[in-house]
Amino acid sequence: MKKGIIKGVQKIGDNKSYIPDETLVTFFQDWLHIHQKRDKFTKDGKGLSDIDKKKLRELDRRKVYILDNIIFPSLANLTYFFEAMSSSVRLNNAFEDELKEILDSRKAKEQARFGGGGTRFQSGVYRENNLVRLLNGMLEIPMKNYSDEQQVDDFRLGLIHQILNIIGDKMDTLLDHEYSSSQIWMSFYDDYKRMLGWSALLARSVKDEPKEYDRKLGFLPIWYSPKGGIHEIEF
Repeated sequence: MKKGIIKGVQKIGDNKSYIPDETLVTFFQDWLHIHQKRDKFTKDGKGLSDIDKKKLRELDRRKVYILDNIIFPSLANLTYFFEAMSSSVRLNNAFEDELKEILDSRKAKEQARFGGGGTRFQSGVYRENNLVRLLNGMLEIPMKNYSDEQQVDDFRLGLIHQILNIIGDKMDTLLDHEYSSSQIWMSFYDDYKRMLGWSALLARSVKDEPKEYDRKLGFLPIWYSPKGGIHEIEF
């Protein structure tokens, strides 16, 4: 992707198209270039020039800028947006079409006709959907970092375990609504416990994480009430 061509909202025919911030794309291009160069020089027994060392230091500063001014503000906006949608039926109903467009659940109903007995790695069917692209990017573990003898201890194992907990809670609520305490709900609960057990087994190998991070969202969940409980927000 060439520098200087990313402008935000693009038009393709009658459709809108969105592409990443130019500053972010340029940063990754520059970062990869200088680090690949350093790795090659190190392999050849050489060192970087003073100019390249200066570029490395500048990229370290730009990394902080990218996180503080692009990534975390985007995270805060998305979090607030979706918490607002989930906390207000009125907002959810008013933005239903836009939510479908953002989250992009295409092909889900079509694939659901085949039930749950398909082959492994079926998520590839949805690889062009917006949310699936985001989730795949977040959950992809760089397996090249691990030999066959090494135990995977990537932090994303903990994230996968958390997501399965969330999905299980949502499925529990929906199936309880549709089938109450029937055998269908009981079968789900047994299957869910097994899946959660497998993810917990993998998550136990994750390295200990700090209790707090330097960067965090500076607002409480939108549904949070100081008196306790969850309430619908009023706008």
